[in-house]
Amino acid sequence: MKETKAQQGERLFKEGYELLEKEEENSLTSNRAFIKPMEKAAGLKNPKAEFVIGYLLCIGYKDLPVDIKRGTKILKKCFAGLEVLSQEEHDYQACKFLSEYYRVPLAGRVKDDDKVKALLTLSDSYREKAESPSGMESESDFVPTVVAPEEEKADTAPYDQLVRAISELKDDGSFDDKERLKIISVSADNGNMRAALFLGQAYESGKYVAKDMDTSKLYYLKAEKLGSVKAKFSLGRQAVEGNFARQDIVEGLNRIYLAAKSGLPEAQFYLGKVYYEGKYLTKDVTKAYIYFQAAFSRGYKEAESYLKAIEDQRGDKALVSKTAK
Repeated sequence: MKETKAQQGERLFKEGYELLEKEEENSLTSNRAFIKPMEKAAGLKNPKAEFVIGYLLCIGYKDLPVDIKRGTKILKKCFAGLEVLSQEEHDYQACKFLSEYYRVPLAGRVKDDDKVKALLTLSDSYREKAESPSGMESESDFVPTVVAPEEEKADTAPYDQLVRAISELKDDGSFDDKERLKIISVSADNGNMRAALFLGQAYESGKYVAKDMDTSKLYYLKAEKLGSVKAKFSLGRQAVEGNFARQDIVEGLNRIYLAAKSGLPEAQFYLGKVYYEGKYLTKDVTKAYIYFQAAFSRGYKEAESYLKAIEDQRGDKALVSKTAK
């Protein structure tokens, strides 16, 4: 039986999406294999494929060219189609994509955390009822996820003791609070992510303990292994700024990129500055603007002055405040 245009578009979308998911996440470059089937699906009016193309044009993905004007136009056009898929077809991916309009925000939408939460809850509900197609078991990798607070991943009882130990450390940063530092150290050794992150920061800054960059790195690596996006960013920053070899800088930028893609505003702001200054990567004001905008939309106020500076340079009339909640 011959496929309808809708069926063909969905098949091509899945093909392109699977190729996109298979790309190496620790690379700053794309093999671009997913683009051809995704564009074919978009040509057949598949709203999800249109979203992917529009989203990547607006937000940026690895080394693919950015075109905010074209991307926004595409995102405006496919919004209604995604709503139809969500409401009538109970498509969990359509719900996930719709949530991005209110999280980033996109295509003139206003940031709305309640709508984001509702759409993601609906997406999870639809997904539980649907069978997972081959090669599509994992959620979209290119769409940044909301970074959960680091402390939410800790165990409750030991965690309460850890929080108390951290909060009761002397504000002057002196090194004589051995009892509380021991609690934190034991927690880190027992696999507590927040404790490992805290000690990584402490040894890096020299607060509460003597400054020791090697020990800081060890604790950051432990926290990263336990799932800390902040530790991933810190390790990347240390590699970039540590006057190491070129390979260390590349690996550091890859870590920062992954942290930024996970939604960490500090990492997004850092990448914005990297592209804005052109120190480690080729200067790219458009990409800098995208990362600054992403950081600012997540409450990182330091990005605002850079956004305004870029808008002044480009003669943009858009107000930066529209990207804030």
